[in-house]
Amino acid sequence: MVTPEVDRRKGPDLLVRALTWANAIAAVALVAAFFLTAMAKPEIETFFDRYYQVNLNRRPGWDMDLMRYMTILFVVSGLTGATGLIINSRRSRRKHDYIRTTLILCLLVSLIGLTLCLRQISISG
Repeated sequence: MVTPEVDRRKGPDLLVRALTWANAIAAVALVAAFFLTAMAKPEIETFFDRYYQVNLNRRPGWDMDLMRYMTILFVVSGLTGATGLIINSRRSRRKHDYIRTTLILCLLVSLIGLTLCLRQISISG
């Protein structure tokens, strides 16, 4: 008589939970950096401003305080994405394990954003 195997797994292990958290932290930091980018960029005059002759006080350049926060968020997103990819590569031994594309995208976009931020900061002085 054959006894059925008992599934002794108790759910996702610590590494899978760490991957989920790394994925979430990288994505949230990246979205926050994009919102700060929208707030920090120089304001441009629109068609409606010219048409209605609205005279607004506009910043001529980037807001450097927000640029520093953006840089920090891009670094956090990039480091979290890289750490998650390292954990993912150490963990993926089974046939059905996969590389999380969100971590790859967060890492790439963070590197591009960080490069552009640092370039803008060095130009602005």
